[in-house]
Amino acid sequence: MKANETTLRGLIGGDKQLLVPLYQRPYSWERGQLATLWRDIALQAERLEHGRDNSHFLGSVVLAPGPDNSPENSQWLVVDGQQRLTTLMVALCALRDYQMTEDPLARDRVNETHLINRFRPGDMRYRLLPTQVDRQAFKDCVEGLPFGDTTSLIAGAYRFFRTMLTEVDDPADPHDIARIESVVLNRLNLVQIVVEGDDNAFRIFESINNTGMRLSQVDLIRNYVFMHLPTMGQFVYDTYWLPMQHMLGAKGMDQLMYLALVLDRGDEAQYNDTYRGHQELLREATSDRARMEERVEAYVKDLARRARYLRRMLEPAGNSEIDARLRFLNDWKGNTAYPVVMRLLELHDAGAATEEEVVEAQRYIESFLVRRLVGGVTTGSLNRIFMRLTPELTEDAPVADVVRRGLSPARLYWSPDEQFRADIRNRAFYWQGRAAQQKLVLRRLEESFGGKEPVELSDKRITIEHVLPQSLTDEWREMLAQEGDADRLHKELVHTLGNLTLSGYNSELSNIPFAEKRDLLRHSGITMNQDIARQERWSRAEIQARADELASRAIGIWPGPVDAGPAGPSRDWTLLHSALAALPPGTWTTYGDLAELIGSHAVPVGAHLSGTRVFNAHRVLNAAGQVAERFRWPDEHDDRDVRDVLRAEGVRLNPANRADPAQRISARELAELLELPMAVDLTEAELAGDDGTPVGEHEQRFFQQLGDEQGPQTAGAVSRLLDWWRGRGGEVQFGRSASASCAPVVKRGKEMLAFVRFYTRTVEVPFATLKRRPPFVDPLLRDELRRRLNEAPGIDLPAAKLELYPSFPIDLMADEAVWDVVIAVLDWCAGRAADEAGPG
Repeated sequence: MKANETTLRGLIGGDKQLLVPLYQRPYSWERGQLATLWRDIALQAERLEHGRDNSHFLGSVVLAPGPDNSPENSQWLVVDGQQRLTTLMVALCALRDYQMTEDPLARDRVNETHLINRFRPGDMRYRLLPTQVDRQAFKDCVEGLPFGDTTSLIAGAYRFFRTMLTEVDDPADPHDIARIESVVLNRLNLVQIVVEGDDNAFRIFESINNTGMRLSQVDLIRNYVFMHLPTMGQFVYDTYWLPMQHMLGAKGMDQLMYLALVLDRGDEAQYNDTYRGHQELLREATSDRARMEERVEAYVKDLARRARYLRRMLEPAGNSEIDARLRFLNDWKGNTAYPVVMRLLELHDAGAATEEEVVEAQRYIESFLVRRLVGGVTTGSLNRIFMRLTPELTEDAPVADVVRRGLSPARLYWSPDEQFRADIRNRAFYWQGRAAQQKLVLRRLEESFGGKEPVELSDKRITIEHVLPQSLTDEWREMLAQEGDADRLHKELVHTLGNLTLSGYNSELSNIPFAEKRDLLRHSGITMNQDIARQERWSRAEIQARADELASRAIGIWPGPVDAGPAGPSRDWTLLHSALAALPPGTWTTYGDLAELIGSHAVPVGAHLSGTRVFNAHRVLNAAGQVAERFRWPDEHDDRDVRDVLRAEGVRLNPANRADPAQRISARELAELLELPMAVDLTEAELAGDDGTPVGEHEQRFFQQLGDEQGPQTAGAVSRLLDWWRGRGGEVQFGRSASASCAPVVKRGKEMLAFVRFYTRTVEVPFATLKRRPPFVDPLLRDELRRRLNEAPGIDLPAAKLELYPSFPIDLMADEAVWDVVIAVLDWCAGRAADEAGPG
């Protein structure tokens, strides 16, 4: 190996060609990398103008002898450094063309000195010859021809440099462009590394880390493959690799390499070590020099075969049942199951599994995902579960049986029928998974009713509707009270599957009385809503009866596991344990909040906590904010007073030993702490967008409910505040969910920034949303907002909720002192947001 310092002029000087191997990735520099290089060039040009004799180190270029290299024909492979080298050559083309308007000789001077070998035939004419994908665009650039319809980024790089040259050209300075050319040729230092053998070249290629773009694992695999195809490289590249690359794109190629590794190694495959895994797969082939190219070609051919399966998985356009279930899996974002699915497609293609067997296996996979979602089982282990299952699928056993048996062990929490039925009846389905997954479950259930019109998830008008609304009105409270404590029943029932449906009337339905809601649902095109519309009332009996009916349908749609021996744990408590571990200092929660989060009841939650060592279990209090009478420490010798412990941890207790309600973490806030997808959906979707309902109707609904619940003084104070906000140029958005709400907002492009939200009972400060919005990503700024609000009498927002949703009673807004503080805070927030946005 030889290394020496050089410049672009020295590197490309003389009658030679630098050949970028066909296996290299395409030219990848975009505006970010180009702008960084341009700043370096401009700085050097400025220094040159002032007579400073210095230079800038750009990086290294690794060269190896090319396939046609000889004493008469100097050809070198660019093993590393092709991105910066190609960029500099494109910059020379832009400099040449820019100067031609004033210097007609610039074309021949730059071409013959730096860009072409004038007397060489064919492709040997070009001193740099990029990889196949970029070759034509680069030739057009050198020849001064229009780029035409090309996807190569070389065209964008050329336009970038032309734009920059136009911007820096000073008519009063006749030498400014010449200085830039001098910098490109003479003042960007490169280390030229010349190696003799491919192995050495490739080791250096893998290890170099400098200012160029890091190679992806696909890049490294491709380079390693084609380094071992000295004579067949072009054929294999054109026949297999390039079509595969065009078919899948960069992201798809990355998926393919990982999936191929999982299919070979099962759960031993590591995504971050995909390249090394493929090296080991190829080791046997490359060790046999006599048959090396034949075996490497077979390896690439096999990848191309699997690429076709992946394309079908990613874009299942067919009409078969296999494709329909692939579409469901994609809508579910169930890519953790891709290794098993690809193996199923392989076996089907090989004739080892019929279409019916593959569909049945897909049905079990779907059931496994759905039943775990409904049961509130965390998704963290899914990747490993499917990786372990993949190697078990062979030609020797029916694939559907293997899939069902492999997913059935109790430790994997694929709930049997009775548990599934109980989960549907009792769990808070609305908290589980993403909104799209919930809609998929409801869509499958709707299909079981024989609905004639398919439910399109992409239709934004179709949303999940709570029949029993999330916010109780007097009419709804009276209906629930006929069967017990209205608030308790509401909390137990409102988010269960029996109370949820699909509707295009979400904003109209809201929390209107059931008699009116029933009439709207009767005209719905969604068949499952007709059963709801036939009910005379909607309370616990009706919701649970519907849940039982949906459970029977769900059991038919999604079959359960086989009997896998002794029953495992009856419930996965992971979510509850995670929620308690996430409690911020100085906060508490209730048995009911935890039950709502996991879809259980307060009694079994209390029983579990009393019999299990769980971190922060002492911070779970009853609904009144008091320590439960039967609370005991896990260690029978622990004689600490739990109230003293809570006080020491920052929980404020009043003389009756009741914890401060402001420090309580609700079920919604627990979901936010755990970053559950549905919690994020709720925070981002509460304000009305274009849902087809006039804004005036949302506003009227909000003030009607606010006046009914809090009286005219509070409603008048909020109305005056909104008028003030509009008067200073702000906008107001009104909620489209069942809980009527509104928020003064600052509009920044398509983004709405809300600093407070007014509900009919509380004023919420949405720190959980603000923490993702500049400038309030800074916790110190959010804390200043909190402290400013706390200057108002009666407001005491805890510091522990700087990433959650603290609130204060909305009736405080009727106090002029509170009103003045709130508008001052809103004015301050708007000013900080404007400072962040900058002028204009």
